[in-house]
This record gives sequence, C-alpha cells and structure tokens, in this order.
Amino acid sequence: MENLNTYMKDGACPSARAVLAYLQNNNEIEESWDDKYKEYKAKPKIARWGNCREQGYIISMRSADYNQQINITFFEHRNTDNICAVIWKQRSINPLTIDNAKFGNIYKTKYDTSFEVGYYEAFKMAEWITKQLINFWKQTIKGDK
Repeated sequence: MENLNTYMKDGACPSARAVLAYLQNNNEIEESWDDKYKEYKAKPKIARWGNCREQGYIISMRSADYNQQINITFFEHRNTDNICAVIWKQRSINPLTIDNAKFGNIYKTKYDTSFEVGYYEAFKMAEWITKQLINFWKQTIKGDK
C-alpha cells in the first residue's frame, strides 16, 4: 500500500487534480461523434502546467480541420486559493507552457483569469471547461459538414 499523502502526486495542486478527475470521467464531446467510424473526432489532450506556485494542467483541443486550437489552463491561484482557468486560442504541436503561451488580451496580471471558482468547487470548474470545449467544437464545425 502507498502513503495517502503522496499517492499519484504529479506536482499539480489537489484542486487541479480534482478538476482533472471530473474531466477524465466525462471526456467525450458528443457533438463530435462520427457515426461512420464509431469514434469521437474531438480529442482533448492534457499536459502539466506550471507557473511558479500555480501548478495545474493545460487541456488543448484542435478543431476538426486542425486549423484552430483551444487551450485552457486550470490551477489553484497562488494568492486566493481559488481554482482559476485561462482560455485562449493558439496552435502548437507540443504542450504550451507559461513561457510560450500567447494569451492575447487575457492573463495580463495574476488576477486576470477567464473563470474562477472556490477551491472546493472542482466540479463547477470541470463543467465550465467541458462547456468551453463543446462550444469551441460547435463553433469550428460550422461549415465543415
């Protein structure tokens, strides 16, 4: 048996790991179902995100035509302990990091996030992230049928 305090720790904060668990339990985007090939076309990808004390994850997903990519990072805020998310579009072959992310008009300061919930509201954050992925898929699939 493993120690409860260290089991499955990857460096992300517990709040971000809780959000990830919810996302992993509900990771199919129904709107992307391909009846011909019997699979989901939307393929969200996950990687670790680190920004000093803000340790979490980045989820990225390409549009069906691979011309666009949505990125959502989520982490526990270093000052408020709330779970924060930053969403932006930027294409990349490899996982984006704080060093190469081009946020545009968001995340100019550590308080300039896209969405924020209490540290105990991991499910609410996971729901918000899922909605963003679904909305991105719907918006980018228009005209692609």
